[in-house]
Amino acid sequence: MLSTLLLPRYVSKLHNREIDDMAFIRDYAAKPACEFSAELRQACDDYRYFIRHILKPVRDDLQAKVRQNTVTLHAAFGGNLIAAHSVDYLLAVRNAAGISGDRKDLIVTFDEKFVVAGAYIRNRKMELIDAINNGLKHIRLRPKQYREIIERYGQISARSLNEHDGRIMCHLAQYRFDYCRVVLMPALTALSSWEFHADGDVLDFAKGDLDVAANHTSLDVYDPSDPSTAIDQMIELCASPCANCQEGPDDCDCAEYVFAGEQGQYEPLHAASPGELDALLALISPSYRTS
Repeated sequence: MLSTLLLPRYVSKLHNREIDDMAFIRDYAAKPACEFSAELRQACDDYRYFIRHILKPVRDDLQAKVRQNTVTLHAAFGGNLIAAHSVDYLLAVRNAAGISGDRKDLIVTFDEKFVVAGAYIRNRKMELIDAINNGLKHIRLRPKQYREIIERYGQISARSLNEHDGRIMCHLAQYRFDYCRVVLMPALTALSSWEFHADGDVLDFAKGDLDVAANHTSLDVYDPSDPSTAIDQMIELCASPCANCQEGPDDCDCAEYVFAGEQGQYEPLHAASPGELDALLALISPSYRTS
């Protein structure tokens, strides 16, 4: 199987962070400088500190455990808490800037921006992270406060996550999946992918004023007319990570998971059309001809 032979090279590039498998954020063009109050500057500085010294180290530690299948339940809940509290830091920035909207609005904005096309839980990751965190905090979700969440997932509590063979499985009414791979790590990655060079960058992020090119791969930086890169491009296409669990095709366990009451399956994050494959094969082998 071609993907079996090529996957190790792709995984090596992915683990060395040569490929961002979830989202690539492009900075907007420089904007005119605006006046920042002392309160707003402090809120922006607090968020940068939170990302640099707390969220990124948690992301790196948890990612290493996920890759080795050595995640513990308390480590997953710890990472989930940090991801959930990023919303509070961003809300503080919005409040200091005089931007209307509550915590729920900000969570919706985040999920809409970092949507993952083709994934089963493609635009509700932060919503579920927040619900899991509140289920732990309040023992169980309060029906009146979380009516929509409970209608979608059923009741959520600390028992909704379970440790199994080094993975953290999420068990909800119609869901069963690897929580770290499907929900938590993609969210932590998205939160830490932005380069905050100045207070204005933090404010843009808090407002949702950012350009996210979802599902970016290093294929986007190849010269399509350069035959020397065709093999590398083919490797990445044949070993595309799953849109749901981020694993390669031979390591994906989504067929064992349940999403919204239905059995999951491997869903390639990056797929080429027949025409794109023909073009790559023609670059790899000049003797290749389509039928």
